[in-house]
Amino acid sequence: MHRFDVPEPLPDGSRLLHIGLPKTGTSALQASFHAARDALAAAGVDYVSRGPNPLGAARYAAGAPLPMPADAERAAQRWERIARRFRTSSARLAVLSSEAFSGAAPDRVAAIADALGADTTVVVTLRPTAALLPSHWQQAVRRGATEPLGRWLAQVLDPEHPHARAMRTYAPQAILATWGRHFAPGRLVFVCADPADRWFNHRTFEALLGVDGVLEPQPVANSSPPYAEIEMLRHLNLARRNRRDEHDHWPRVLRRVGRRMGDAPPPSVSGDRLLLSREVVERVNDATRTSIAALEASDAIVVGDPAHLLSDPDRHPVDLAAPTAISLETAGWFGSTVGELAAAELDERSRERIRRLEAEVERLTALHRAGRRTPVRDMLRRIAGRQS
Repeated sequence: MHRFDVPEPLPDGSRLLHIGLPKTGTSALQASFHAARDALAAAGVDYVSRGPNPLGAARYAAGAPLPMPADAERAAQRWERIARRFRTSSARLAVLSSEAFSGAAPDRVAAIADALGADTTVVVTLRPTAALLPSHWQQAVRRGATEPLGRWLAQVLDPEHPHARAMRTYAPQAILATWGRHFAPGRLVFVCADPADRWFNHRTFEALLGVDGVLEPQPVANSSPPYAEIEMLRHLNLARRNRRDEHDHWPRVLRRVGRRMGDAPPPSVSGDRLLLSREVVERVNDATRTSIAALEASDAIVVGDPAHLLSDPDRHPVDLAAPTAISLETAGWFGSTVGELAAAELDERSRERIRRLEAEVERLTALHRAGRRTPVRDMLRRIAGRQS
């Protein structure tokens, strides 16, 4: 391990790929990069994606499933464009950031290295696992999960359970093994921020890019709902778990409701932040010490103190009881919000079906004009399939 409090600037001609991890301040960093495009360009830094986070393209590159075949096709084209620009940029430095890269399987990491260049510097932002787990659970609930926190944690802490195997993808030793196979150890940078220093990541990236005062904090709406409100979402999942509607849009509605509940909650929201129990934190710290040892034994660059990845058990409750009630005002706000967002989701999906139908008609018409006649029955089957 080569440890620095402040890293040395990357040499001119370098390319930097920030792969997250999720819930480590990535959205805040990406918002700052996006807002500072002009200032970064003036300093010779090319932030290559159009938006703050090229999530669809990164998910495709990492091998994550996408909802529709057409989504995958568009994401593949976008990934090819982004990778080409990143690889061939004439700027002093090129930067790409998405937490979706961090979940890539080993074969996909190899493909990413081929697309971007093995001389790319890969930066990994880390955070105490005990602070990450509550966020991962509430994200699972937003996606429709029904397991209560205690059972979900038991699964995550069981080495043989799929939840635990998925979480191990994000462990520093796993990243050293997968990404380190395709990128030189000196090109792996792990950032271990002090939890009390909110802007440590921003200053670290400025140091790596050789700029100062460019990455200004931006307002980012990405908060998690309090424990009681997450439990309410989970119980709604339980109530709907036997529903098998042909077009069930509930998971997308739920994600939007959860996001609004975290970012713009009603005044009556409980406000009780979700914490792990002291026993769970101690178990997580034991696993974290293995990760710290792996970092210390590696040739990677570490910015900050790996001890920051440990959590203080004394700051966590001995017992953690799930809340059983919310206020009537919050319940009313929730019912109204669900109705509003469900209607918006249906309208959006209807518009998307129409766009896909128009595109298919246009494509088939072009084939017909080019002399590639398409049987009417086949045309109707294709159109009907796109509508479903």
